[in-house]
Amino acid sequence: MPKSLYQKYRPQKFSDVIGQNHVAQTLSNEIKNKTFNHAYLFSGPRGIGKTTSARLLARAINCEQPQQGEPCNACRNCKIIIDNQALDLIEIDAASHTGVDHVRENIIENARVTPSVLPWKVFIIDEVHMLSTSAFNALLKTLEEQPKNTMFIMATTEIAKVPPTIASRCERFTFHKVSTTELVQRLQTLADQEKIKVDKEVLILVAQRSEGCVRDAESLLGQLLTLDDKHISLALVDIILPRINLQEVIGLWQEILHNQTQPALLRINRLNDEGVVLTDFTNNIIEFLRGLLLSSIQGALVSLDSFNLDKTASKELATELKDISPLVISHMIDVFLSALGELKNSVIPQLPLELAIVKLTVAQEKNGAEEKRATLKNPQSPKAPTTPAVQKIHSKKAETRVPAPAVSLTLVQIKNKWSEFLEKMKQENHALHLTFQVSRIVEVKENTLILGCQYQFYQDRLSDARNQTSISKVFLEVFSCPIILKIIIDKKYAPQITAAQENIIEPSPEETANVWDLAQTAFGASQK
Repeated sequence: MPKSLYQKYRPQKFSDVIGQNHVAQTLSNEIKNKTFNHAYLFSGPRGIGKTTSARLLARAINCEQPQQGEPCNACRNCKIIIDNQALDLIEIDAASHTGVDHVRENIIENARVTPSVLPWKVFIIDEVHMLSTSAFNALLKTLEEQPKNTMFIMATTEIAKVPPTIASRCERFTFHKVSTTELVQRLQTLADQEKIKVDKEVLILVAQRSEGCVRDAESLLGQLLTLDDKHISLALVDIILPRINLQEVIGLWQEILHNQTQPALLRINRLNDEGVVLTDFTNNIIEFLRGLLLSSIQGALVSLDSFNLDKTASKELATELKDISPLVISHMIDVFLSALGELKNSVIPQLPLELAIVKLTVAQEKNGAEEKRATLKNPQSPKAPTTPAVQKIHSKKAETRVPAPAVSLTLVQIKNKWSEFLEKMKQENHALHLTFQVSRIVEVKENTLILGCQYQFYQDRLSDARNQTSISKVFLEVFSCPIILKIIIDKKYAPQITAAQENIIEPSPEETANVWDLAQTAFGASQK
């Protein structure tokens, strides 16, 4: 059976793992200096090199002739591992084996036996966060009394679900998504090795679609290479991998921005008639709006780099963002997120998008008309604008648009509404509520809220991109302006859950009635 690209060209050295130089350099130095640990915890998104790095680490510590901290890949021990014949290298998928019995049989009992061939016995536990509470407790005992010449390497995509007792006994490495530039370079190398010409635009498209995941990028490239034996062009790829139609996305954005309901509705219906997958198009809109939101906060279009905007489009968008509040863009994202959820079950495919457009345009037209009538009646006292993006100054002859003044929050304002924020966050996402509840308010600088946490996994949970929508939504509801969240880690921020604490609410009797349910929500474990 032919191998996929990511299997065929799996990295053979730490230096081959792209986008994770901080991990590769540290591990190779530890091996070179013989200062490596007995337990490691690799965390980060899927498909970016965690398991590959774990296998390289296992190979490097067992290598007979390591070269500058890298495995030689030529000695007997390296070849045994490469050929998957090493009995002393045990790989376990925790997602499939979550119970305590499996941990006892395959890890604890096996760890007591000294290595048979290799100098080191290595256990690689993938998706370790899937283990049950009982299994974690059993594993903890082994980590506390770890047998000689035994190493544990654990990998997880959800670090927040790994108990602190386990994480604290490991050397931790956080793996990051790979940049588009690095992915394009990697894909170009693979195409060259396969001796197939692939247009640069195709490589960029594949890298963008993979969203920083190396495995996804290499798998997708492998599929495209089967289309033609000599040359993979953008026109050929468009048949099976339609690109984001940036012109359509920006066109709809302009129509919504100028309250042009009819043209926007006609655009959606035309796209539907042309066979465009509306869920994909809605995802493109949300991605574009998210880029605008981050760019408006950062003051530059850096968050829209992946869209490859030309100079004219970039200039127009930059000009528009000057008069638009992040709150308005956030509201647009909420409306389209709601529409996305309804698209899957809609009898009329385009109806959820049509309703979203009406919500964003017709209502604004009505509010604008009422504002204009109020202004004509009393031009000296213009009504406050309905849309928070732009403040308008009216006269009988002209209307001038000027940016609304920025709203800055104070530490007192944050603390005064923190109880309300926690209550709304509990309604939105119970697990996030628990994380905020054990965090400490440190400082507020303009619209940046600095929170202190005791453990790294709290920061990982609050920084997770999947949680940003919920966090931003509740911040806007409570404080009426966007807030940038910054987390700092220090033992001094250990939670002191008392009734007198300023920003932590003592759990109610209803909440403490079933402690297990709270733990299950927070860490995703299953009771045994």
